[in-house]
This record gives sequence, structure tokens and C-alpha cells, in this order.
Amino acid sequence: MDRFRRGCLYKLFGVARYTLQFNKPPGRAASYLLSLGKVNETAEVILNGKPVATLIGPSFNAVIPAAVLQATNRLEIVVANLMANRISYMDRNNIPWKIFYNTNMPARKAENVKDGLFNASNWKPLPSGLSGPVSLTALQ
Repeated sequence: MDRFRRGCLYKLFGVARYTLQFNKPPGRAASYLLSLGKVNETAEVILNGKPVATLIGPSFNAVIPAAVLQATNRLEIVVANLMANRISYMDRNNIPWKIFYNTNMPARKAENVKDGLFNASNWKPLPSGLSGPVSLTALQ
């Protein structure tokens, strides 16, 4: 299951959609364990257009009943990143996001201060996406 195609849904928001077409595994298992392996940070699993699970870790596994599998299946994994990458991107590009009524954003650490307020423009990007390995294992 390592032939995923990756498409970026919302580049600025850190969401990507991975898709894979696969045939129903041979045999007579009652259900299957879908393991996504390493995911940064959350994943929504969609099988043949229907939601299966929303996974937030620490493990990224979902049980899929054999009855929902078709002869040919379309698996979609929508992975959302932490907002830290989005916030640092916006601060680096001077895009306003700290639009709050009657409040300030003080920084907890001195290295995150610019013009007296919190600023994440110096943050390094955090890992994001589906790293895998992805597997589908028959359960008895």
C-alpha cells in the first residue's frame, strides 16, 4: 500500500489528501486492520467515499469490516498538519492572524518576541504528512 498519490488540498493550511486504488485482498477475513504508520499530525480515513475514522494518535490504526470492501476500492487519507507551520508562515510573510478584540499576544519565550508581541517567524517547519508505512492486515 505504498503507491499513494499525494495531492495538496489547502497548501496554506497544511492539509493534504493521499489517494490509493486497491483490490480487495484475497481470503475470508472478517475485518482488516489499516495501519497508517507515521502521521503528522491527524488523519481522516475515507474508503469508497465514506468516512471510516478520524485518527489523532498516538497510533494511527482503523479496523475496516470486510463487508465494506468492494472488488476495487478507493482509499483516501486526509492529513492535517499542526497550526504551528501555518502560524510561522503567516508571521514570515506579514499576514495578519492575531486579530483579536481587546487583547495582546505576549510571548512566553524571548526568542518569540518581535515588536513587543509574540512572533513565530523564526520557527523551523515541523514534519507534516503521511510518512507510513501503510498496511492492510487481515484480522481473524
